[in-house]
Amino acid sequence: MGIEKTMSQMPKKKQISRFMWLLILLSCAIFFLDYDERVLPYNSTILAFSYKYGFISRGLAGTIYQWIDHILPVNMIDYAMVLRFTLIVTLAFYVLFFAFCYQCMKRCQEEYLGRFLYLILFYAVFVVSMFAYKRNFGRLDLYLMALTVIGTMCLIAKKAEWLIVPLSMISVMYHQGYVFMFYNILLALLVYRLLSEKEKKARIYYGVILLVSLIGCSALFLWFEFFSHTDGVRYVDEIIANAKAMTKPFNCMTYHDTLIDHEILGIDLSDVEYPYRVMNWIEIPFFIAIISPYIVLAVKLFRRIQARAQGKTERLKYGFLAIAAGTLLPLFLMKCDYARWVFALISYYCMIFLALVAMGDRIVAEELTGIFTEIKEKYPFAILLLLLPALLTPFWDVHINGLLRGISNPINETFLNLW
Repeated sequence: MGIEKTMSQMPKKKQISRFMWLLILLSCAIFFLDYDERVLPYNSTILAFSYKYGFISRGLAGTIYQWIDHILPVNMIDYAMVLRFTLIVTLAFYVLFFAFCYQCMKRCQEEYLGRFLYLILFYAVFVVSMFAYKRNFGRLDLYLMALTVIGTMCLIAKKAEWLIVPLSMISVMYHQGYVFMFYNILLALLVYRLLSEKEKKARIYYGVILLVSLIGCSALFLWFEFFSHTDGVRYVDEIIANAKAMTKPFNCMTYHDTLIDHEILGIDLSDVEYPYRVMNWIEIPFFIAIISPYIVLAVKLFRRIQARAQGKTERLKYGFLAIAAGTLLPLFLMKCDYARWVFALISYYCMIFLALVAMGDRIVAEELTGIFTEIKEKYPFAILLLLLPALLTPFWDVHINGLLRGISNPINETFLNLW
């Protein structure tokens, strides 16, 4: 763990420049290692949805894609074009993510920068591999993350924070699961800003943004989840035809039928998903055991931060940051796709700590640096904590990753026979 030793001898600007090149090179290596050059049926089928069929669930991505098809002189309703489009969007997201990392490093005080780089490096491994691997290449989570990163950058810079309202609502139009998955990042940072401001006018400003975005996201979630499936039978055949044209068959699947069943026809998939939830319940204890060092460090870090908090308001502020990731709990309890929920959980805490250090929170920066220093000084195997993400990634979707698939599948074949 000698990144900060090498770079601490350089001026801050040069440290950041060197690290950005390291980050880009590492990301390229991860991308080419995990990239499979294919879009799976789930992620291509979603592009057949469109608002021309009404204000339907998860219809925004397809609406934009089909609008591009309308204005370009090429046929986009084709798998080859879906693959190219997805690659372009994914690479654009990586550029945005690098810009976010650069913003955080630039705003981090020089005395904390060396250790701060470890957190960026750690998180980048998860982010790049998540959207390069075929299971999530083109998944709507990419758009949700991108809009969340933009909103976080606005909050860090204290510029155009009002954009969080449309950004969060647009995210729900991409996928209503956003309210549980990634909205917690913006929610927590808005509460942090609200409780940190001294001036009444600033507190009102952040309070209004928080309230309007919360109401808007909640209203859209209720619409898409409960009221947007009323007329699906009338246009489902056209959606299926377009989905087939944009999908490359995978495991005999020419399009993702259960996605259309639920989002277009409103069919309850609880019984269909039950075996996969059992799969998740088998895998998650093993996953928790593997990442237990990170859990211990996170708990220790928040306890130290709370111990230094002065006054009721500051304790409330940091306490809320610690628990706001609890919005993911309904997904863990009621849905499958645990890999996506785990990624969202990791994203919450990494994004929060990156943003707080960039915002100049001295308590968080000092305690985060202190944790990294203790790890380095007390544990000679500390480098393994940076290498562990390589074992865990890439994340899948229903299976958490390939390693845990090798545990849950034999258990199912021997005892359960559920999937």
